[in-house]
Amino acid sequence: MRVGLLVPESILLFVSPVGCPRHVAIAGIQLGFKKRLFLLHLDEMDIVTGQHMERIPQAAAEILAASQPRPKAMLIGATCIDALLGSDYDGLAQELEAKYRIPVRICRMFPIEMDGKTPPQLTVQETIYDFLPPSREKECAINIIGSFAPIDAESEFYEVMTAAGVREVRHIAACTSLEEFQMMSRASHNLLIKPGGRLAVRRMEERLGIPSCFAPVAYGLKTIAQTYRTIGEFLGVKLRTERYHEETQEAIKFYQDRMGPLRVAVGSATNASPFELARALTEYGFRVPYIFADLILDFDMQHVEWLKYHAPDIKVFTNVHPSMVDFLNLKLTVDLAVGFDAGYFCSGARTVPLTLDSQPYGYRGALTLFREMLQALENPQNHRGQMYASGMVI
Repeated sequence: MRVGLLVPESILLFVSPVGCPRHVAIAGIQLGFKKRLFLLHLDEMDIVTGQHMERIPQAAAEILAASQPRPKAMLIGATCIDALLGSDYDGLAQELEAKYRIPVRICRMFPIEMDGKTPPQLTVQETIYDFLPPSREKECAINIIGSFAPIDAESEFYEVMTAAGVREVRHIAACTSLEEFQMMSRASHNLLIKPGGRLAVRRMEERLGIPSCFAPVAYGLKTIAQTYRTIGEFLGVKLRTERYHEETQEAIKFYQDRMGPLRVAVGSATNASPFELARALTEYGFRVPYIFADLILDFDMQHVEWLKYHAPDIKVFTNVHPSMVDFLNLKLTVDLAVGFDAGYFCSGARTVPLTLDSQPYGYRGALTLFREMLQALENPQNHRGQMYASGMVI
């Protein structure tokens, strides 16, 4: 739901049985989107008869009448119940659009499809970019897709793009109005930096004619250099990044000397591919004994193959396997754990959150990782407290 509400000047009506929205509601209070979130509870009679579909227009009318300023867009969140019932939310959205003259889209939050080809973390991103209207005008601009935050302002990425002739870099979270967000449909290129947006860029290419390139977040200097080469080929220009590579390489030596040799566990609940991050840390001279990862995506395989050859002793665990219930009894010890899940399983380690609330990228993104690692070593925080502060524990 937090992702859905990235759409500026929008509201979200979450339609669900009473148990489903608990986490969403409390997160709305903690993370500041309470005033834009509305809940419509389903009871057993609704589920048996489907009469909640008749209550949704009434709820929408009440919300739009009471909201000041009036929302300019609306999302309706549906849950697994409606996936099983086959409820016609698309038809309902069309009716509401025609009546209230605002765009209405459906967020299908179906955890039962988590292991399928269209899990909710992909479909929700696809939905939010469906608010973009087709445009014949095209500008020399790049949309950043897949991340929940814009690329950090300190990243050299903006300087590199300006030097390459790109006039503007856009991201949904940086837009302050629906009109500004809809300007993203005029961009000449989409840059997919996190795999969660892959359905979104595919649909944007089909519907809006915006080509895309996958240039994922990386922390290893060699991988970052390759990523910039890929972006340059996509844009048809040669990107000048040598200076940033050299500056970062020199700056990293300071952190390596300060921290010394470390054992670092890598988790999946982090702003990185766990396999690319493990490779990067290994290349920097750290020892990575454990990786916690639920999925291996296609782009991970190059890093998996590299690790198999250069660090064959790494053990890989999945967070979702039933055997992980007894995992804490192993009492794994490391110096640092990157990601909250790695910090949980390696209790006693100092945890580097590297959360999704900001978006490191490029060479200076690698420096962000080293800064967070050094901060965790010199100013360790309580793991549970870190998770509460991030809004991940309710």
